[in-house]
Amino acid sequence: MSAFDYPIGRDSHHPRTTSHALRITVDTRMPSGTRLPLMPSGGTVLSIDLSSSAIAATVSRQGLKIPILIDGRLVMPPGVVIGPAGEIYVGLDPMAATTLPVDHRFVDNPTDLLGRPINTADTTQPDPVDLLATVLRHVTHHAAVHVNGPITALTVTVPPSWGPRRCGHISEAATRAGFPPPALVTAPAALAAYATILGVTAPAGSCVLICQADREPATLTVLQTAADGYRELATQQISLAHDLDHLIAHHVVQTTTTDSDPLYTIITAPSSDQADAGRALLESVRTARQLLTTQDQAPILLPAPRQPAVITRHDVTAAAQPLLDQIPDAVDGLLDSADIDKTHLADVVLRPAPGVPALAEALAAATGKTPTLIDHPHALADGALSLTTTHQSSSADAARLPRVRLRISDLTGALLLGACSLVLLLQAILSAYITTFSTWVVGVRTSLPQLGTAGALVMLTAFAVAHLAPTTLLAGTPTASTPEPTTGSLIRRGYLTTAVGGAITAALYGLATGTAVEYDYTPYLKWTLGAALPLAACAALIATTAPRIPANALPTWLAMTRPAVTHAITATAGIYLMRAAITLTTPISTNAVAPIAGSIGAALVGIATALTISRRRTIRAITAPGLAIGYALVFTVDTTSALIVGYLAALTWWGIRLTAHTLRLACPQPGTALRRLADRTGS
Repeated sequence: MSAFDYPIGRDSHHPRTTSHALRITVDTRMPSGTRLPLMPSGGTVLSIDLSSSAIAATVSRQGLKIPILIDGRLVMPPGVVIGPAGEIYVGLDPMAATTLPVDHRFVDNPTDLLGRPINTADTTQPDPVDLLATVLRHVTHHAAVHVNGPITALTVTVPPSWGPRRCGHISEAATRAGFPPPALVTAPAALAAYATILGVTAPAGSCVLICQADREPATLTVLQTAADGYRELATQQISLAHDLDHLIAHHVVQTTTTDSDPLYTIITAPSSDQADAGRALLESVRTARQLLTTQDQAPILLPAPRQPAVITRHDVTAAAQPLLDQIPDAVDGLLDSADIDKTHLADVVLRPAPGVPALAEALAAATGKTPTLIDHPHALADGALSLTTTHQSSSADAARLPRVRLRISDLTGALLLGACSLVLLLQAILSAYITTFSTWVVGVRTSLPQLGTAGALVMLTAFAVAHLAPTTLLAGTPTASTPEPTTGSLIRRGYLTTAVGGAITAALYGLATGTAVEYDYTPYLKWTLGAALPLAACAALIATTAPRIPANALPTWLAMTRPAVTHAITATAGIYLMRAAITLTTPISTNAVAPIAGSIGAALVGIATALTISRRRTIRAITAPGLAIGYALVFTVDTTSALIVGYLAALTWWGIRLTAHTLRLACPQPGTALRRLADRTGS
């Protein structure tokens, strides 16, 4: 399957790929002079290399490193295409981009855009964090399919020049993709770790010079080895007026064409209609450089009607001379910045530029040591894994979250939700219009959707209580005979209690209403229980599947399960005002105030509905004013029930969305999970 056959939507809350939550709370991008520690992890760890010219991914599972095929390739080009409707295609190289329709936009590498200011007024400017989030989802999906199981931790390799801003963008991209922030490992540390896998030894306290030249600009870094990792002493980039591909293209044009050839213009200052020709020429240069790693000559296709040019390694060396000339001064400056000399270097590791063997010779002459060449496509991903998986956490520790004491603020949310539910129930009962004949009640008129909302808010209260269970001291002090329950056990107990207890309380609401108005309780029971049962079913599914969520993903999942108390209070206030305006009960006492109060209440219900439907700020900012104005304009006695039912539908959607996210985390491979369930049922 080609990359172009795999569209991925821009909205990170509706990915078309399977998401896997993961967490390693260590960032190795630290200021110079601080230690790059070995990072603990456990389970199935996915390592993604974003610091090289192509994206590579490796999974560590039970100590075994498995390279991941992405769309059938060992490495994936970082290019991303944005379609006219916002659809995103990943894994395209610049050559493939030349065949795209004019209404598609090509981004050579989203990481190159990180840290740049975004012009919010330019709607065509892509958000690099969104693009990178799509890339992470795509790679993680293929990794999970490849290993046939969930990914429990994520490591990302980044360039050494990145600081807190761009590293923060990586964490934000992971969050938008549905993952907690990953561990970040610098490329030099990953290369040094991979060199130790190859047998290169560097005693503790000695230094290693790392040169990564496969991506522009070439970077030199000095690391000092320590017992538990590496310490970055200095890093330096070798900047050129043009990158290596442009230099080679210039050399080819100068040696194979005349001075009047318009190809000079295409290389130096291409116009918009010449961009495709220039991009095709540079892609041909990249291909030729790859061929020169295994053969003496390689062709370069020039724009028609010109004949192809043939280049050799000598031609590439001549074109790369500006880079080679800077190596001695760059090495001397780097060693001075690190406050070491050449005798402190235990080894030199080179990630070579394809087709430039002279770079290793220049580096050897500048340092006095023959570089260790590392050109394996998964070297950085494997090296980062060796750092992040050195210390495996025990299963017992991974199964539990830190326990915290119960605070007053933790109980406030549940108490407020319960109060909202009771307020709506009591208002529906006290404002009911009861028709009697003699001493018999022959008819009762009240707001049945309002009773349904009271039942739904009971379930929401139970969700708030269940959210507290895994992180509070509910089980008492553990002893040797009664060990502390795991987080998964507390989640299962809490949400099963939610499903059962919330449904029973909602049923009691219906029975209590019938008893209070002395009339048949059947319609009231249908509404209170009917509104609560979908949420109860969601709670039961969560109780069944949530204990399977990887421990590293639980903190973020628990944060998502916290009900939004403000939204529920807003809806309660709106429903209360609408009902008071219709029945002229407290706080509405005159017909003159009733329409205004009712419209305000309807607007509040509209706002609460919009806020409950989506978690995305953009969607909320658009829908909340629209629904508020629309609800206020259509408010009448006849439309009140429909407006309340709309909020009930939003609450139900909240529960369904939470359940779906839980299922994605717990069962990233639905087919596999269903087969296991079928096998278990059959046996």
